[in-house]
Amino acid sequence: MKFGLNIDYPVEKMELNRKRMKARSSYRYVDRVPVGFCLVPRYFTPIFHIPYNTIFKSVQEHYHWQLQFLKYRIENIPEDLLCTGTTLWVGPYFDNILDAAAFGAEIAWPEDETLHSRPVITSVEQMERHPMPAPGTGLWKQAIEWSREMRELARNTRLTFNGVEGQVRVNSPGISGLSPHMIAIDLVGVEFYYWQSEYPEACHRFLGRITDTLIAAQRHFLKLDHQAWSGIGGVAEDTATVMSPAMFKEFCVPYTRRLFDASASRGVHMCGPSAHLHQALVEDLQITSLDLFGYVVDPKVAAENLGGKVLLWGNISPMLMLNGTKAEVKQAARAALEAMAPCGGLMLGDGANVCPGTPVENLAALTEAAVEYGRPAVNPRGV
Repeated sequence: MKFGLNIDYPVEKMELNRKRMKARSSYRYVDRVPVGFCLVPRYFTPIFHIPYNTIFKSVQEHYHWQLQFLKYRIENIPEDLLCTGTTLWVGPYFDNILDAAAFGAEIAWPEDETLHSRPVITSVEQMERHPMPAPGTGLWKQAIEWSREMRELARNTRLTFNGVEGQVRVNSPGISGLSPHMIAIDLVGVEFYYWQSEYPEACHRFLGRITDTLIAAQRHFLKLDHQAWSGIGGVAEDTATVMSPAMFKEFCVPYTRRLFDASASRGVHMCGPSAHLHQALVEDLQITSLDLFGYVVDPKVAAENLGGKVLLWGNISPMLMLNGTKAEVKQAARAALEAMAPCGGLMLGDGANVCPGTPVENLAALTEAAVEYGRPAVNPRGV
């Protein structure tokens, strides 16, 4: 075996985590509200004292560090989302640039910062001529190749949990889940917002071509990988939060709905102020979950607009979790629980993306608040 990893985590806790997550999916609770975080590699690289770009130097480094991050997370951060059995999942991870890179955005690969894209389109005429990528090209190709290599590494890995045998599995490659609108912003920049008003037909054509390409790319992934899931796991609509409901319905809903129709999920992620779009999310997109929604949404508003209608995951301020005291974080978690937990289907978490340097004790405060709050009586209608 090339890799060996033992994780100090009891199987009994895994099973309880699994039960909590399963109950939450049907708007119930086993003993309390489950807790889960958005913890990505940028949180862990400072802990391990490695430059961020270390994880992209080779597929072997990519695989090795994902396992180390998972071990640290499972052993040190109390949550229910991650460890629900003796199988750990890894896979190619490129921050939020996977699709933007494939579509031709300029990509920065800094030494000690996350990967990010830069716009390359400066005129409407250029937008109209911008070529769409063929499926399986660019960074999509690298994701496919790394996925295959990581599967070989997983076959040569021995994983145990306190001596109990486990296994490492590799996620199937696929499109990242950024909405067509987010990719348009990646390629054009903020000018795209103005162009939507000034050149709506051209923007619709561009969004339509992006959507067609994403669907074709995902179908290509499915042909190559029979283990691949049937579609995207959810859609990020962060760039929509500054738009009016009317603009959102015109320039986001039709294209995201097409992605939903080609997938097995109708989940949406929105980091920013999304309350003004909640009605459209429910009625026009018919979402089933709002995942890691932004802390700027008051939990009472989320409960009133969405409680009992969709699964909720969020929404404690990442900056409070980074800079606040444990007591302050715990109080915020308690307020979120009181507002949203009675609706059913809540997973308490960040809103959204845990900042590097966030103290583990502040993460633990969410689970402690959930334990102390206990199991709420569920009113699925949220009234």
